Amino acid sequence: MTGERSDPHSIEEEDLEDFDSWTAQAALASLIDETLSSPEVTRLLARESLRADVVREELFANETLLAKIRTLQDQVMAEGDRGFRPRNRAMSPREAVWLLVALLLGFAYLSLMTAAWSRLPLFFRIFAGMMMPCVLFATGALAVRKVTSLREWINPDAMQFHEEQFGLGPRRSFAAREIVLPEVRDVISAHRKLHFGTTLVFEQQYDLGEEDSTRIVPTAAAKRIRRVLERAGSGAVALGGQRGSGKTTAIRSMQRGLLHGSENPAPLVVVASAPATYDARDFVLHLHKLLCQAVLERIRQTVGPEQGWHWWARRFWRGTADLLASAVLAWAVGGALWNGKFTRFPVELWRTVSQVRFPELLGPLWTGQPVHNRIALVVVALLAVRWAGKLLASAIGAVVLFLRHQSTAGPRALRTEARRQLLRIQYLLTYTTGWSGKLAVPAGGELGRTRTTQRAEQQLTHPEVVDEFRAFAQLTAESLREEGITDRVVVAIDELDKIGEQDKAQQLVNDIKGIFGVPGCLYFVAVSDDAVLSFEQRGLAVRDAFDSAFSEVVRLEPFTLDESRLWIAQRLPGVPEQFCYLGHCLSGGLPRDLRRTTIDMVDVTIEHYEPSLSTVTGILVRADLAAKTAGFIGQARSLAQTPELIELWPKLLRIPDLREAVELAELAAELHEGATPDLADAVNRLRLHSSAFVLFCATVLDVFTDALAKPRLTPDLHELAVARRHLALDPHLAWAALTDFRKARDLPLPARR
Repeated sequence: MTGERSDPHSIEEEDLEDFDSWTAQAALASLIDETLSSPEVTRLLARESLRADVVREELFANETLLAKIRTLQDQVMAEGDRGFRPRNRAMSPREAVWLLVALLLGFAYLSLMTAAWSRLPLFFRIFAGMMMPCVLFATGALAVRKVTSLREWINPDAMQFHEEQFGLGPRRSFAAREIVLPEVRDVISAHRKLHFGTTLVFEQQYDLGEEDSTRIVPTAAAKRIRRVLERAGSGAVALGGQRGSGKTTAIRSMQRGLLHGSENPAPLVVVASAPATYDARDFVLHLHKLLCQAVLERIRQTVGPEQGWHWWARRFWRGTADLLASAVLAWAVGGALWNGKFTRFPVELWRTVSQVRFPELLGPLWTGQPVHNRIALVVVALLAVRWAGKLLASAIGAVVLFLRHQSTAGPRALRTEARRQLLRIQYLLTYTTGWSGKLAVPAGGELGRTRTTQRAEQQLTHPEVVDEFRAFAQLTAESLREEGITDRVVVAIDELDKIGEQDKAQQLVNDIKGIFGVPGCLYFVAVSDDAVLSFEQRGLAVRDAFDSAFSEVVRLEPFTLDESRLWIAQRLPGVPEQFCYLGHCLSGGLPRDLRRTTIDMVDVTIEHYEPSLSTVTGILVRADLAAKTAGFIGQARSLAQTPELIELWPKLLRIPDLREAVELAELAAELHEGATPDLADAVNRLRLHSSAFVLFCATVLDVFTDALAKPRLTPDLHELAVARRHLALDPHLAWAALTDFRKARDLPLPARR
């Protein structure tokens, strides 16, 4: 079936009626086969003991995947030769040396055969003729294997059939990497081998202590950010979501190119953290400085570091010192071994070498010399060959650097401008000019005049700073695109949601939104949930700074149950599913808390060998109770001592002393007694928060015991994670969700003794 789809010679009559559909199916079949045969996917299939045929058939049945291929084919047809073309990678000096070595080997073999052909017997002529194609093929294979640019020129896109038969053109590699490969990973993840048990064991751990991990869970928000990066050439996008939902991780992933969604080079990403107290002018200058530094770093990575006269001077003196050391070594060893005086060795050596006539080499240099002379000749020959190779490599490197210098005029001009802008930002330029003169008059008098003018560049105003930033950002985007380095610039402003007052956050956006809208520049700003809410109210009679600044908003939601399980399984291969469910419920699905909870679970294994589920749950819950109790007590101390608070005090102090789920449930009922939905009353709010949290801990202890078998791992456990998230938003709603969950699980409802 696969062969019929991917073989262009197997076109049936009904296929001709819808040739576009057949082309899309053939392209998809070829891309799937190519992706499944890649080393990465082969390792994943072997690890999960999954057959490639299962993945292939499921992908063929995915109509969404086929629609993406057809859409890409339409885009390729519409674009034609237009669009961004990445900069060709320049040949390195090392590759140029290998190319020259391959050419010299072939040329040397042909030269030797030409010179010695007339003296060779018939048998050797036949043998040499048969060996000639082999030598030429070997030298060509050496050049292709060592020189990447030559290999790409010969075979620009390794594929089974021609590009015209699939309609993907130069975007085939993008289709395989960004369309088919993620779907293959999703299918393998859906069919991954699950482990069940109530003992905490795992094979090993990956990237738990690293926030910048390449193991990204393909959430809906991540996929949308990919689409935004692919389609949007400019504009401002708000990244919303509650604290800990992964906004910073998404920005860092963009910076590292992990969310890049096209075949073009990763965008130039500038990341800045919003200050708690700010001056709009200083913040724009800070962005300008970061952009200059990012431009310099990207150009350095693309065209290499700038080699000034200091570099050439160091290289010259090192080479000269090396040459003198080699000459001294050759004279010392050769003079000590040569048959003659030490001081006469260079003259004797030159006289011996000058007597050599090609092709007779062995007689004068080897057979006609004593043993100690031969050793001296070998040492000198090795040093001479070494230096001949170094001089040849230096010459080739100089030619390559000259050609590269000629082809990088645009990036070098941008680098010069970035340095000028950076210097202007960091320092205040001062120029001093002046003139003086003296005129002598009769009777011994003098007339003189001196004038000095000092000009200091005044600080730019905020509008001027914004204009300077916009001009440089547009110049950067245009230059990088023209030179094929990248097709866009991304400026990400993180931690704006950490500004406590919504008015201050809106004022910051209002002050800096003048830098938005630069062609070729895309802006991402991490905002709070209140900002997202105000954006979603657009169209109503409400319009604020966020609504007028952002073109769209991407909300990062907490992990679903399956996403949390996948996140933990990626970092703890072989971990039982019971502990994945536990981590999701304790963290509420928030990525930041999920990392902390997983690290705490792993830390338990340091003091307990293969701990049980009940042991791990008890340790984590008791630690959470102790931390939250300290917060409740600190909050109570800041309140006025009313009769209601005095009655609540002893109950709060009992929280960390309880260990059993039944005792915690009873205490939760006592804490909740007399509570009302009114969150304006501080004591009532403390009563609701503490009772709901204690009931949550009791419910976790009731559920995650050593008796939790595979049939009890049902999707309704996600309600515990939802209740955990409600604790920070509406404790009354969290209490209702927990009581409903306990009813559904046949757990006793909280009641006082």
